[in-house]
Amino acid sequence: MSIKKILELSNEGKTVQLKGWVRFNRSSKKIGFLEIFDGSTLNGIQVVYKAEKLNDEKTFKFLQSLPIFSAIDFTIELVKNNKNNVLEGNLLKINEFALATENNPLQRKTHSHEFLREIAHLRPKTKTFQSIFKIRSLIMFALHSFFNEQGFIYVNSPILTSNDAEGAGETFKVVTNDKKEFFTNSVSLSVSGQLQAESFAQSFTKVYTLAPTFRAENSNTQKHASEFWMLEPEIAFADYNEVMDLSAEMLAYVANYLNLHAKEYIDFLTEQTGVDLGKRISILMDKKIKKIKYEKAIEILKEHKEQFEVQDIEFGLDLSTEHEKFLATFYEDSIVYIYDYPKTIKAFYMKQNDDQKTVRGFDLIIPEIGELIGGSERENDFEKILTATKANNIDMEELSWYLDLRKEGYLKSTGFGLGIERLVMYLTGTKNIRDVLPFPRTPGNILY
Repeated sequence: MSIKKILELSNEGKTVQLKGWVRFNRSSKKIGFLEIFDGSTLNGIQVVYKAEKLNDEKTFKFLQSLPIFSAIDFTIELVKNNKNNVLEGNLLKINEFALATENNPLQRKTHSHEFLREIAHLRPKTKTFQSIFKIRSLIMFALHSFFNEQGFIYVNSPILTSNDAEGAGETFKVVTNDKKEFFTNSVSLSVSGQLQAESFAQSFTKVYTLAPTFRAENSNTQKHASEFWMLEPEIAFADYNEVMDLSAEMLAYVANYLNLHAKEYIDFLTEQTGVDLGKRISILMDKKIKKIKYEKAIEILKEHKEQFEVQDIEFGLDLSTEHEKFLATFYEDSIVYIYDYPKTIKAFYMKQNDDQKTVRGFDLIIPEIGELIGGSERENDFEKILTATKANNIDMEELSWYLDLRKEGYLKSTGFGLGIERLVMYLTGTKNIRDVLPFPRTPGNILY
């Protein structure tokens, strides 16, 4: 029985088997207190051990010296603690145990996130990282639930691919141990499942991928990693306004799910970070949407350019994080979509507008993070996407299958990509992407 189940008041008076790890151990001459956790709930359960109850001085002294994070299997009697009206356990019997070392690097003191990244295999034992990764798990489950309820098909896009969906060339090449090509053409780790999702959308209408993606980008910022997870829905027959609305519905669903199932973790991280996570959840749940054209965003930034490091703000500028963060807070208590970007700064597959200078691309920006979602309506005209492919020096042979989709009944399609880690950062108040990835991979750094 998990601790979460054990702590139900209806179990008062029962004798149960308890399995978990020691988070805290304090004692006096005749009585001791253990806090035991098993991951099913944040705070665990208190187990009381008494010298007179055990009737064994050797066992009592053993328990007094039990190192934190030791694994235990106890038999306990559940009683109500009259001070806080929650259940605790009176220790009856030790069944099994596995001791932790006395010099365990995790001690009952505040550790920096930088230090904990060096022991990523141990940091889930801390309440902070238990909270972060529990919320991450709930977010992933909520996303799957949302798209399942909306009638989407989950497509497992490939990790090995010959296509660079972004066209930026920041890929990890895959070769054998003797540095030979294994496949008949050059293969890399996927930077996106979008192209494959478009193929399936032309049969199922509504599909999504949720998978790890990889970028060989030598960037050491707080929001970039070499391996991260992307959610990428694709909807045939939909335009970009419909999909912007869908993404807002999706975020509201996730926020509502956390509001229902993650209260203790949200409350703990709010106290730890000083960030009002409840407010962030409420903003997403309220679905207040502000949509502004890129051209309007440039006008706003020009009016406040003295606040930025990059002050040369003109149409055609690829917005930096500082610009995005400013725009995200300009319309208070709303999530902000910027759309109709210049075609010169966006991917080759985005549909051109009639003005011939902008494309139907959109970004969702949020405070503290900047871009959370990037999406677009796809170019469905074969000749136009062929011209764009050539203009971007993209290997047309490798993408021939993708271009050919336009010849086989491709009326319209729109999709977006959501960076899972950025959403987790926003909803946990975490500042560095390395702290929301279980085992972060960043330039020059793989420990596991």
